[in-house]
Amino acid sequence: MAGFGLLAAGVTWRWSGLRTAGNTLVDAADGGDETGRVLACILLVKAGDRSVPLVTEALLAGRGGPDLVDVLASIGSPRARAALDEVARDASAECRAAAQDALRTLDRIENGDG
Repeated sequence: MAGFGLLAAGVTWRWSGLRTAGNTLVDAADGGDETGRVLACILLVKAGDRSVPLVTEALLAGRGGPDLVDVLASIGSPRARAALDEVARDASAECRAAAQDALRTLDRIENGDG
């Protein structure tokens, strides 16, 4: 999807929570060109906790990969951390490992070690 389309989806997701806009971002974060993936991830992070359930559902359904795990880690809220715990238990092996790494990193930051 072109950059303008992703920006429009990001604004719509962030302001209204329209699920189709959020799914557009998740789909773009999961495939396509690198620029589109990065932009989609940034827009999901900027939406904060609104993105947590959508990203978690995608990861647990086998959609997405470590980039979406990084979205949760970048949001960094208690809700996102709880989602990382769930992904670390119940997602694909690749996403479980990424979630475990993200949780360790968040622990180090929280403890002033990172």
